[in-house]
Amino acid sequence: MRPFFSPSSIVVFGVGSQPRNLAKNIVSNCLSMGFEGKIFPVGKSSGTVCGMDILTDPKALPENIDLAVILVPAERVAETLNICGSKGIRHAIISTGGYREFKERNNSAENDLLKTARQHKIRFVGPNCIGIINTGSGLCTPFNPINTKNFKKGPVSLIVQSGGVANQAAHYFSEEHIGFAKVISAGNKLDMDEIDFMEYLQGDKDTEQIHLYLESIDDGRKLMRMAKRSTKPVVLLKSNVSRTASTVAKSHTAALSNNDRIVEGAIKQAGIIRVQNIHEMTVCAKALRLPPLKGNRLVAISLSGGFSVILGDACEKYGFTCPVLPNALIRKIESFRRGAVIRMANPMDFGDIHSIKALIFALEQCLALDDIDGAALSFMYGSAMAKMIGDEIRQPDRLLDLLQEISDAAGKPIGVSFFAERRYIEQLKAINSFPVFNDPVESVQALSMLRDKTLRERVIDVSEF
Repeated sequence: MRPFFSPSSIVVFGVGSQPRNLAKNIVSNCLSMGFEGKIFPVGKSSGTVCGMDILTDPKALPENIDLAVILVPAERVAETLNICGSKGIRHAIISTGGYREFKERNNSAENDLLKTARQHKIRFVGPNCIGIINTGSGLCTPFNPINTKNFKKGPVSLIVQSGGVANQAAHYFSEEHIGFAKVISAGNKLDMDEIDFMEYLQGDKDTEQIHLYLESIDDGRKLMRMAKRSTKPVVLLKSNVSRTASTVAKSHTAALSNNDRIVEGAIKQAGIIRVQNIHEMTVCAKALRLPPLKGNRLVAISLSGGFSVILGDACEKYGFTCPVLPNALIRKIESFRRGAVIRMANPMDFGDIHSIKALIFALEQCLALDDIDGAALSFMYGSAMAKMIGDEIRQPDRLLDLLQEISDAAGKPIGVSFFAERRYIEQLKAINSFPVFNDPVESVQALSMLRDKTLRERVIDVSEF
């Protein structure tokens, strides 16, 4: 698998110097991403791209290039694979479309592609895909121009059937300050599929979580068994679950829909976390950085009465309870009040207490209770607020360190969000030392994902799949 992700050399077929040529973007994206390997652009007409001469005679290529990226018309892909075979190239990304997603039966271009690849023992990703983005090696094979400078390296790797979703996921995970290790656009999956990539990512030192976007599942039993055995969390966004979507999915990646009732039952038994959109993927990725949530009982705390109410609604919506706290503990927390005008409870309105020491005390004491499994905290933040509360949180990274220390000491998760100017929220998220959620409801949703992962039955039975 190394040549697919960390090749020492690549050849890009289909490159031209014309402004609308797409294959030249592959060269440009790799260079802007910091790929340090050798790149050989090949095209029909001479010219230059990114300061490199375009080769018009493939015979001039050196032997044993690690990876070919192919973006030529479908009827020329088999011919291009023949060139690869003659040059000892055994790994390819086929970006070209026009196969079974376009013509399901008697597709000669697809038949020729498969026959030639097998003849030369070439393994390939695609066709009809954008390939691979690897923040570790700098390989970046999408054929659309993208701003790679915004990409952030992180612990999540994604296997994505759609090129557009792959691009968006790379940006979204970066913008949420989670980052990613690898994004794999699988396309039609005529050769390599999610099973191959999951197996590779299981042993990848840069990958701590595996996220998938799939429009079809070809070998459900094998996928579920692999997820069951996985030492890394597996998160799935499964689309193509409606009649309306099935038509466009079939013309998009030749994806056949699966029975969603069976899919839902199987993934629960396999320990897979299911999400509904890309944003929920990022919420889940943050949640998985927290300690396990072993039950349904939360303490909810906010420096705002209104957000305390919102937290209470969110807790009930996501199946949590907020147990009554011991009277002795309530009295101790109330002793920190300034005006004694707010009665403490759970959810807890901290609006009459502006003391970080009081907040630390409340969190530590509540998390120490046997009937509390975790906390949801909605905290006010800003430079003026930090000065008022105390020097302990004058630096935002120190506040996050405190939350990390409390959570680690208790072995219980804290889902934290802030109500503040957006720039302060983004500043806290960017520190990335402790997960920060966008709002109180999202923090409770994240805790529900964590709970479901922890509590999910770990016995697999996918006989119906």
